[in-house]
Amino acid sequence: MIIDHDRVDVSNLHRQVLFAEADIGRPKVEAAAARLTAINGAIAVEALPERLDLDNVERLFGRADVVIDGSDNYATKYLAADAALKFGLPVVYGSATGMEAMVTVFLPGEGPCLRCLFPEAPSGWVPNCAEAGVLGPLVGMAGAVQAAEAIKLLVGTPALTSLSGRLWLVDARDMGSRQLAIGKRPDCPACSLDPAGLELAGTAPAVHEIDHAQAQALPGALWVDVREPDEYAAGHFSGAVNLPLSRLHTGEPGLPDAEHLVVYCATGMRCRAAAPLLERAGTGRVHVLRGGYRQAAVD
Repeated sequence: MIIDHDRVDVSNLHRQVLFAEADIGRPKVEAAAARLTAINGAIAVEALPERLDLDNVERLFGRADVVIDGSDNYATKYLAADAALKFGLPVVYGSATGMEAMVTVFLPGEGPCLRCLFPEAPSGWVPNCAEAGVLGPLVGMAGAVQAAEAIKLLVGTPALTSLSGRLWLVDARDMGSRQLAIGKRPDCPACSLDPAGLELAGTAPAVHEIDHAQAQALPGALWVDVREPDEYAAGHFSGAVNLPLSRLHTGEPGLPDAEHLVVYCATGMRCRAAAPLLERAGTGRVHVLRGGYRQAAVD
């Protein structure tokens, strides 16, 4: 199974090698399934164009043997790790940003979990690799290590030792790599508890998503661009107000009154964090532009 709610964007192509220019605008899971079955027609790939959340995580993880985490946001990573612990599944964890990447394996009941390493997700907006930038080949390196770890787990031969209890790190600036020992924390907020009683947290507050055509049809809507000023200057929707998410976290939005707010960023990630803040400020009905500025440009 491959689960991803997103569509292929031109910015993905330097690091997500299952996709080509012809796939731009296509659901990622659909393009990935087509590419994988073209490589090996003997495999069956189930493409799920949805977001991993509280409503589907138990159903999906109940059918899996190994979870390979290639997500690009902390909410999904923590949901996947906590759910895997709750349902007794190993997780092959990977992360890459800038010039650095890390991979490890979390084995329920045997080794440490994600919260032993990082007890809580960072607060506020933390840019993902699409927003902060990442060296394309570095993502491939981390993905290849994740694939090797997943195969070892599926084979289950005792002679093959997983990365459980070890964090593999690589820095592409000098190609230095090392492994750090990580242990179970006796006070871990997740794996020190009975897994059956572990409470799962949602991936994000519910937001109202609309496409570009629906947004344009809203009467008297105020468009709010939550990207940084340099991104706004490089291109934005006509009449949009620039209110960076980094500034929105620090105080009142100070926006003019409007019945509807259409909130957008580059790809849709930052505006999902901005929407609840704007709703709490009581600035009008908040709508998130699905796919962000880049997707609207493709459409």
